Order: sequence, then C-alpha cells, then structure tokens
Amino acid sequence: MTYRFKLQEPIGQAVRRVGLEQIEIATAKLAGTDDIAIAIHDARRCLKRLRALLRLIEPGLGEAQYRREAARLAGIGRLLSGARDLEVMRQTLGKLESRFHALPAGATDRLATFLAQSQAHGATDGRRRALLRLEQSKRFFAAKATAGIELGHVIEGLGRAYRKARKAFRHAYREPHEDAFHACRKRVQLHWRHMALLSRGWPEALSARASEAKEMSRLLGEDHDYAVLLALARKRGKSILEPGDLEALTALCAACQAKLRAAARPRGDRLFAEPVKNLESRVARYWRSAQCLTNVATGEGRPGALPEPSAKVKNVPNRKR
Repeated sequence: MTYRFKLQEPIGQAVRRVGLEQIEIATAKLAGTDDIAIAIHDARRCLKRLRALLRLIEPGLGEAQYRREAARLAGIGRLLSGARDLEVMRQTLGKLESRFHALPAGATDRLATFLAQSQAHGATDGRRRALLRLEQSKRFFAAKATAGIELGHVIEGLGRAYRKARKAFRHAYREPHEDAFHACRKRVQLHWRHMALLSRGWPEALSARASEAKEMSRLLGEDHDYAVLLALARKRGKSILEPGDLEALTALCAACQAKLRAAARPRGDRLFAEPVKNLESRVARYWRSAQCLTNVATGEGRPGALPEPSAKVKNVPNRKR
C-alpha cells in the first residue's frame, strides 16, 4: 500500500483509498500479536499520515466536520502516546550512554530501571479503545464526505500548511525553546507527507522535497526526544537521581540538541525558501502536466493538449461552513 495519490484517480477517490488503507494498517497492527512497542509505533505512524491527509483536504470539508475528525484522530494518538513515549525515552537514554558513557555513580542504570517500571505500569486498554475509534474514522473516510474533494482544495490545503511551517521554522530559530522546535517539527512532518501524497506530479522534484522534510523531521524529532527525557527526569526522577545527576543529564541533552538543531537549520532554509503562492502554483502545474503526459502515453490524450493554467486551479467551491 502506497501513501500516494494516483494521477488517473479522482482526488476524492484517492483520499478515500489512502485513508482507508492507513486505517486498515493501523487496525492490523493494534489487533495483532507483534511486539507491543513496535505495533504502537507503526500504528502511530499511520495516524500521523491520516492527520496529514485530513489537513490537506481541510478546505473541502465543513469546519465542524473537519474539527470532529481531527479531534478523533488526535484522541486516538493520545491513547497510544504514553507507552510509545516511554519506549522512546529508553532508547534515547541508550543513545546518551553510547555517545558519552554512563552518567555518574550508576545514574543511567537507575533511570533505565525507572523507565522500565513506568512502562510496565503504564499498560492500559489504550489499544482496545483506539481500535473502536479507528472504526469510527473508517466510516468517515468510507462515506461521501470526501467525494467532493478536488485538486483546488488540496492545493489550498498544501499552501496553508506550508505557510504555517515556514512561520514555525523561523520562530523556532528566532526564539529557540523546546515548544517552538516541537511545533516546527510537527509542521515539517505535515509538509513531508503532503509532498509524498502529491509526488507523482513530478517524482524527481517532489520526492526530493519529501526526503528533505523527512530528514529535517527526523533531526527535530530526536531533538524532542531529549527534551522529553529531560522533562521526565526533572519531574519524576528526582527520587532516584541526585542534583548532580540531573545537571549532568541536562548538559548532555543540551549538547545533543545543539548539534541536531544546527544540522536541521540549513535544510529548513532550503525547504522553506519559496513563497507560498509559488509553491501552490508550481505543484498544481506539475500535477496537471503529469496527468496530461500520462494521457498522451496511454493514447487517451493529444500531444498538443496542455493542462489548464495553474491560476485556474483555485476556482473551486468555497469551503463549506
């Protein structure tokens, strides 16, 4: 199953197909007998793809309809986040130990034990409740709600998300703090997945953008992992860590974060160099031209048949209120 729109497929139909595919994968992972940590990780990836898809088609949905489905998907993610966060923190602690060796006086072992115990106590019925809510999301994507989605809605949704990503990137490096970088990472993730969905418009160009955004998201995601580990150690690890241990952990996390943020910045500079309107127009033209080329190759179009000017792609019904 590929997280891509197809050129010869109506946009509304593509949204329905991709949405149902991701729900099917997430359901299979959560209902399966695989390693719980891996299953939850894979299911959460599907949820992030679904939320990116929903954000892309937001202009074609009613406001209440969009908010209801967005809240449902976010709620499913929260049901699964606790167990996943603890597993990520355990892995992050391992990275610190591998790079800098253990914290003073065995603090690494004590913190690792604390995380393992928290992970065991944190097991809940989250997966069962997530499965029930996924069934509700399945009904949304299977219904007629997405049938009226057109290319113009998608291009508008792309532009909205890209505009917010540019703003979040600039804000994070202008006022560097944990929340700003976390917000930036989430916006970059959206752009990565939007480029993946539309990449068949011009694979060489748009897949390159998707790859760049994916790597930037990975760097900022690792940055966030250190922030989460440090926050937990400060809040809940005081009973097992000495003040000197926390001070050492803070310094190590800060060193790793500085390196990650420095590596992410030039990628963001390149990724967000283009004005919003330019990106919208360019991606719309790519998609229409790729459809034309496909029609010519299959004998369904004429060599001289060019796509409509990209400016006309926005002539779609206004968002339903």
